Amino acid sequence: MIFKRLSIIISISVLLGCNNLKKKEKAKEIDIIESKDDLCLSKNEKEKMLETILRSPDFQLFLHPEVEGRLPIRLQKNEFVTENLKLKSNGLRVVFEDSLDLPYGNVHRLRIVDKDCKNQKFEYSIFYPIEGAIITGTAIKSDTIWLITNTNWGIKD
Repeated sequence: MIFKRLSIIISISVLLGCNNLKKKEKAKEIDIIESKDDLCLSKNEKEKMLETILRSPDFQLFLHPEVEGRLPIRLQKNEFVTENLKLKSNGLRVVFEDSLDLPYGNVHRLRIVDKDCKNQKFEYSIFYPIEGAIITGTAIKSDTIWLITNTNWGIKD
């Protein structure tokens, strides 16, 4: 009788322990999914990376900041480019536009097209409707700074 009760108690303990383990595993899985959505970057690192992209010589050539109406830079909001970011470029604060309300042809559409979180390497593309052009490149974190490499640009078909 004692053995039967003891085996029931052990069985219940094992079942409850496994259930808690599954909950912990599920919580870890949710954290991983959330970090994928966040692209493995803190808000501060996102801001540094985006400002590095926006101040790169290739982007500035693409932007033509000397042309009237090109500044401040306007970025279309998406899952990566959010209005809670504090970005400056060319001495002015970046303006964020809703994707459904794009009043200007000078709104840049910046997307992260590939990511390598482990090596902190992000491939991006920027479409600029007023020019009908696309610029692509790679942002790589090197120690404490972001570097832009492999930039290409051309006309969107």
